[in-house]
Amino acid sequence: MDTLIDEFVVPGDVIGKIGDLKVRIGPGLLQTKDTILATKAGVLRYSKFHRFYWIENEQKRYVPQVEDMVIGTIIEKHAESFKVDIGSSCSALLSAYSFEGATKSNKPLLNVGNLIYCRVTVANRDMEPEVVCLSQKQKAEGFGQLIGGYMLNCSLEDCYILQVLGKHIPYEIAVGVNGRVWINSGSNHNTIVVSNTIYNSQFIQDDQIEPFILKSLSINETSGLVEQN
Repeated sequence: MDTLIDEFVVPGDVIGKIGDLKVRIGPGLLQTKDTILATKAGVLRYSKFHRFYWIENEQKRYVPQVEDMVIGTIIEKHAESFKVDIGSSCSALLSAYSFEGATKSNKPLLNVGNLIYCRVTVANRDMEPEVVCLSQKQKAEGFGQLIGGYMLNCSLEDCYILQVLGKHIPYEIAVGVNGRVWINSGSNHNTIVVSNTIYNSQFIQDDQIEPFILKSLSINETSGLVEQN
């Protein structure tokens, strides 16, 4: 499978065989016995940290997969559950008890329009997806409501953009497999710089990213001096 990493594949291509039971496959890949097949066109990606293979492409609609980490928007609020828009063909179900420490007398205070970072636990073509704001260890570990900040939609590529941004701007980020990225930093301008850099990195070369960040920051400093004068 390693020979096709970062290569373009089409549906029906044989990606390889699973020789290690610890390897996981994600969107765009299908296991038939011990053979892995591509089910959509795109670039084969691999995460060494998670030992995870998937196919990355520019599809418009997100197709949920179990264990995907996604960013959702609360669209309905009920007594013991919420409906969440995660960008799929139908909304996902989130139980009010799918939060760390949640009980009948201690439910999360979420409202329509709030953003959450959650994990897909049920993904079946005949059922609505289900998500939780808990890790596999039943702890929050970053899941839950995303307060403040800004969310944008963009392609997900493995690059060094976030490391370059971290050299110049302190910020928080949550990345969803559904193509949504949430950013928050100490000021509105820095949040805009981070979001613009991530979005525009889809269209500019890697060596142009740092000059783009420095130029955006210098514009802010210049405008601040003009206001003081």
